[in-house]
Amino acid sequence: MSAKRERSTHTRAKLLQAAAEVFDRDGFAGSSLTAVCARADVSKGALYCHFRSKEALGVAIIEEQSLLWHRLRDEQLPIASSPMQALVAMSFEFVRRLDTDLTVRVSAKLLREAVFFDVAAAAQVVGWVAVVRDLLSLAQEHGELRPGVNVRHAAEQLVAELLGLQFVAQALSGGTDLSVRLARVWKATSGCLVTESVYEKLRFE
Repeated sequence: MSAKRERSTHTRAKLLQAAAEVFDRDGFAGSSLTAVCARADVSKGALYCHFRSKEALGVAIIEEQSLLWHRLRDEQLPIASSPMQALVAMSFEFVRRLDTDLTVRVSAKLLREAVFFDVAAAAQVVGWVAVVRDLLSLAQEHGELRPGVNVRHAAEQLVAELLGLQFVAQALSGGTDLSVRLARVWKATSGCLVTESVYEKLRFE
């Protein structure tokens, strides 16, 4: 990589990190490009070489996380006792990263903004549903699911429940009890999806 290209890549990464920090601190609506530039210690001109607007910065942060669920699946599947346990563990790891990973948290917040919902939410949700559907299909192949479970419908339902859970937890508790709420939902939902013997072995944590 040439020195010029390396500097450009470094500047872009600095801008994304700075934007995530500013958006997290001030909210998207309350943030300014001036604040982002100050945080990243770059000029407005350098910012405009990479991002034409504050909205473009937001979309880039969301896109940085577009493969998160795929990465979580690849992390959990080799170490989980079953595909269904991998799916449960993956959802809890996602919740943990909402607390510990700035970019994951800000990306989730931005997706709830009207300005991003129309342009970015559809692709994100389609990707999430695809990952959940793949794991449910594996669970079905392993005989973990109850007869008659529609994998596509179940995947869409599970993603809807997780997204709705984030909204409810944020509204009622500032998101502090999301993992508790997630365990409650899994205990209620998975009993309808998996066989009794599989359900008894699932760990909701």
